Amino acid sequence: DVYGDKKQKYSVDDIVTLASVIEAEAGSDADRPLVSSVFHNRLDSSTYPYLESCATVQYILGERKPILSNSDIQIKSPYNTYINKGLPVGPICSPGKASLEAALRPADTDYYFFQSDASGKLYYSKTLAEHERKKNEIQQ
Repeated sequence: DVYGDKKQKYSVDDIVTLASVIEAEAGSDADRPLVSSVFHNRLDSSTYPYLESCATVQYILGERKPILSNSDIQIKSPYNTYINKGLPVGPICSPGKASLEAALRPADTDYYFFQSDASGKLYYSKTLAEHERKKNEIQQ
């Protein structure tokens, strides 16, 4: 089944939109199912219902900034996943096959956060405290 276990929950448009965010966030095919798991966990969460994807804000800005400012993440746009719950209104790029597959079949994790270091390596966290700790370690 091409839709995996997500057939009933998401439309084709939703999967393509989610896959586009995964495409923009994940640096490797190995990371795509993990990034997807973070987003699926957030989409199913009442505690963390915002995807908080830097890639969606960078799409609005039209550039990749290494660090987004507080004013960047407050931009009023239906693509801004820091201020709008759930998926953006549409795709932010053209996702590849690996991102589409990851959107349909996320890894089974308890992760709600991820962030990258300067080299693009991704670090995953289950809790906000763990996420903040990793962020401080990366910045030092």
